[in-house]
Amino acid sequence: MNLPLIADPGATGPAGAAVLQMLAETSPLGVIGFDAGLAVVYRNPVAARWAEPDWLVHADDRPGLIAARQALTTAGDRYEQIYRWVSAAGGLRWIKETAQRLAETVEGICVIAHQADITDALDQATGQSQRLLRQEGLVRCAADPMLTLDADLQVLSCNHAAERLLGAPATDIEGRPLGRWLCTEEAPALSLTVGTGQAMTLRHAHGATIPVTASISLLQLRGDSFYTVIVRDAREQVRLQQQLAAAQVQQRLVLQAAGMGSWQRDVDARRLRVSAEARAVLGCAAQELLEDFEHLILHIHPADRDAVSAQWQQAIDQGLPYEQAYRVIVAEGETRWIGERGLCLAAPQQRRLLAVVMDVTEQRQREAELAAMAERLRALGAQLVQVQEHERRHLARELHDEIGQQLTAALIELRDPALRLPQALRTRWTEQFGGLIEQVRTLSLDLSPAMLVDLGLVPALRGYAQRQATLGGLSLSFSADEGLGRCTPEIENALFRIAQEATTNVLRHASATRLTVSLTQAAGALHLVIADDGVGLPADPAETARHFGMMGMRERAALLGGTLRLASRAGRGLSIEARIPVGH
Repeated sequence: MNLPLIADPGATGPAGAAVLQMLAETSPLGVIGFDAGLAVVYRNPVAARWAEPDWLVHADDRPGLIAARQALTTAGDRYEQIYRWVSAAGGLRWIKETAQRLAETVEGICVIAHQADITDALDQATGQSQRLLRQEGLVRCAADPMLTLDADLQVLSCNHAAERLLGAPATDIEGRPLGRWLCTEEAPALSLTVGTGQAMTLRHAHGATIPVTASISLLQLRGDSFYTVIVRDAREQVRLQQQLAAAQVQQRLVLQAAGMGSWQRDVDARRLRVSAEARAVLGCAAQELLEDFEHLILHIHPADRDAVSAQWQQAIDQGLPYEQAYRVIVAEGETRWIGERGLCLAAPQQRRLLAVVMDVTEQRQREAELAAMAERLRALGAQLVQVQEHERRHLARELHDEIGQQLTAALIELRDPALRLPQALRTRWTEQFGGLIEQVRTLSLDLSPAMLVDLGLVPALRGYAQRQATLGGLSLSFSADEGLGRCTPEIENALFRIAQEATTNVLRHASATRLTVSLTQAAGALHLVIADDGVGLPADPAETARHFGMMGMRERAALLGGTLRLASRAGRGLSIEARIPVGH
């Protein structure tokens, strides 16, 4: 049946009816024609496909739909209904139906209705609503204060954390402009920029202002714009920044008071920042360009540049602290010594070399003066030792040649029978003069041991140790490496004098029963060890350090580039080790 579809009640001519029927037949919507009794007398192909026998209007929606159709009693009356179709298999379809009463009946059609399947659109809207509900739930449970805004920056919702931060309930926050609560220093009239970490000021409900940072995101939904704002309290961050700034000021004051400066280099970006104090220390002009090491290296003395650059690079590569001293050239060619300590700090995608510099020119000059003084003292000490040895030999000769000969002559005269003396007196004087002669001989040998000069260190040490052990009633253990040759007279004399002093101390102070003497050579040095099993050193180290004999032994070893080491435990004796390097 050819039925015209009348969208315009006045278009009832044959040509208009043909056009309307063509439009109905090709429409993507369902088109239905009803007669005066609201019975269906026409369906276009789409409506015919939807009107399957298994699909019926939902029982809950049928009364409303029938009432809407029955209400079309006058030409031009319209209605719009959304209802459900259900199938025998349990399927569901949402239909949006729009109908209109015609001005006159056309081939039995009084009402024309258009039907649209809106099931998918409603599913999408339902899904978006559910997502919004879930998002709203997450927002309300979030630990960070969060607010949602519309395009006009009116607060739509806020969570409990936002209520606590603003100091007001949600009923006082929602529906008000965000500018009531937040503002920026640059622009009192609030405008939002999508991004993170924006500095803002929050106005608390009680009137206080709180520094905050805001992270803002934009959501487009159904053509509308919504903002989500996460607000974080920045008071702790501001406090830490203030403490850092105060610490930096304090550090700068300390460096200024100490005559020091600092510089730092961003290794990866190749940027160099030099403080004003460091410029003054390094002799750089205030306006001089210092952007990287290439500019800084020009101030360093040419003889030190390679070593300084290598130290910087090593600190960067290894990340270890370093310390170095170098010279810089300041105005008018003056040379200045710089002491520098630094460390490379490695952060993600950023390496920074930090250094502190100070002028150590005066310190270097004092060190040079002290070194020169120490050299003069060493030379003076060596000269004193030579003078001492010369005096020892002179005294030994005087004792042997003068006093010894006179005592010997007196002893010979005393033994002369022609000298009339009581026998008891002759015997006593003979013993006393003999003892004096032996003491003079011993003193002479101690002052200038001929065996040391004639035979060398090992025989001289062995003979002296045996004589002293016998004198003190000690058991002796003596050892020396086989094949030890002769050394320089200075080394042999120093080790012998050290052995003399150490052995004398054992006899005088140790209360020992055993004496051990050893002489070995290893690692290019002679090692002399004198040990006993006596009482050991005093408990007070200062008392030992002031002992003149100990000082003399240390000085003798130091004059030849050697060392003297003491090892003692109370009640277990003392061990003295002298180490003196020998030439090859």
